[in-house]
Amino acid sequence: MFALVNGTELVLGPIEFNYRLINSSLEDDLEIDYRIEPSDHSKVPLLITEKIKLLKVVDDKPDYDARYEEIFLYKYEVINDEAIFYYEKSSIDLDKIKNDYKSKISNERWIRENSGYITHSINDTEVKVSTNRETRISLVTKLASGSGPYNFKFGDAWVELVAEHIGQIITKIDQKIQIDFDWELEKINEINSCSSVDELNLIDFFNIENNTNTMRA
Repeated sequence: MFALVNGTELVLGPIEFNYRLINSSLEDDLEIDYRIEPSDHSKVPLLITEKIKLLKVVDDKPDYDARYEEIFLYKYEVINDEAIFYYEKSSIDLDKIKNDYKSKISNERWIRENSGYITHSINDTEVKVSTNRETRISLVTKLASGSGPYNFKFGDAWVELVAEHIGQIITKIDQKIQIDFDWELEKINEINSCSSVDELNLIDFFNIENNTNTMRA
C-alpha cells in the first residue's frame, strides 16, 4: 500500500500502486508537472518535490472481531519515510449485526432450497428430483397441461409420469422447501430475541434437525 503526501497533508492513500491515479492527483490536486512510471513502485519512497512524496504505508491496526467491531482511520504520521496509519475500533450497532445475520440466514435458506433434492419411487424406479425453482416450474407446468402420461427424464432415468405422480413429487418438494423456510423463520426469531452480541453467539446458525439436502420417500 502507498500514500501520496504533501508535507503533513495526506493527498492520496492508502492505495495500491496505481500510477494513473497518482498522476491524476499530481496533476489535478497538486498541479505538479511530474509523472509516475509503472516501474516506480520499486523506487518508493519517492521524493517528487521537497514536500511531496510517495511513501509506503504501514497500517497500525488493532486486533478486532470483524463480526462485531469495525475500525476507522483516525490519524497518520510520516516516520522514516513511511506513512504510518493509526486506527481505532468501535462496536458495530447491534441492529446492524442482526440484519447482517438475517441476510446470511436468508442466503443459506436459498442455497438449501435450490441445491436440495427429493427421491420418489415411480413404478419401482427411484428417481432423484432437484428442488430448484426451474424444476418446480417445469413440474407445475406439466401438471397444468393435463393428466398425461408423459415421458420424463430425471438425471439418467426415464419414467412415465401421470398427473398423480407429478402431484406426489411436487408435494414432497414443497415439504422439503417448507422445512427450509421454517428453519429460516426460526433463526430470524432467535436473532430478534437477542439483546446482546453474547446472546447472538449462542445461536447455532447452521444446524437443523436432520440437517440434509434430501428428503426420501
